[in-house]
Amino acid sequence: MSERIALLADVHGNATALRAVLADAQARHATRYWFLGDLIMPGPGAEDLFALLASVGTEVIINGNWEEAFFAALDGHIWADDPSDVYFVRLSEYLAEHLDDATIATMRKRPIAVTKHIAGLTIQLTHNLPDHAGGHTLYPNQPQKNYDALFADHRVDIAIFGHIHQQLMRYGSQGQLIINPGAVGQAYDPRAALSTDHRAQYALLDVADNGANRVDMRRVPYDVEKELALAKAADLPYLELYTKLRRTGRTFTHDDDLLAGINAAHGYRDDVLRFARQRHHAQN
Repeated sequence: MSERIALLADVHGNATALRAVLADAQARHATRYWFLGDLIMPGPGAEDLFALLASVGTEVIINGNWEEAFFAALDGHIWADDPSDVYFVRLSEYLAEHLDDATIATMRKRPIAVTKHIAGLTIQLTHNLPDHAGGHTLYPNQPQKNYDALFADHRVDIAIFGHIHQQLMRYGSQGQLIINPGAVGQAYDPRAALSTDHRAQYALLDVADNGANRVDMRRVPYDVEKELALAKAADLPYLELYTKLRRTGRTFTHDDDLLAGINAAHGYRDDVLRFARQRHHAQN
């Protein structure tokens, strides 16, 4: 048997990039689709994201740290004096208004790690570590021992993770294969000369009875201006930041000074406090 598996991660609400990636994977005859978390926010994508994954029969969808942040906001874990938290919660409020209750209930049931068995291989799929969806543990500059933590289950032959937004292939200390397919919707590179390529990223993994035969790190162009037009039409909060993100690749998630000014200018802190009251009443 042989399979060509499309490995997808970190769409971050960018449905235009996801649509381009899925078209590329279909053109290259992908037989399976696995998604590694962070489907949502800060882009305007909502139900359309889940519909796109369903359209190709995506068999694995796991949660990432942005899904966890979304659930925390819905559950009332809100710190309105933290500009970054206001940013997350205001985006979560927007997303909650554009998702069906049934979709949210299904999201909550998804894990942050899944193990698959295919072609004699044990393949672990995570957003970050098997027991922790966030943090910097697996950034490319981290030591080998951090990557070996992916193999707490010694049966795992291949570990595939998302989160870092950089395409990567390396090995564990026992020769296990480690793959990161990069980010579909929010490509990133810390080196200035490499950070200007904002194409959508994913990977194709070919496996057969004789093992993993090929890893193809893909980069796919998409219409950035079309995505920004969708965001504007959808009245996306923090549109000015999303515009800069899409055109420059720069993120603003933890820029507290900038976020504090935008929150004040748009009344986002007041929106978040009102949202918190609504969630409290709904749960009591």
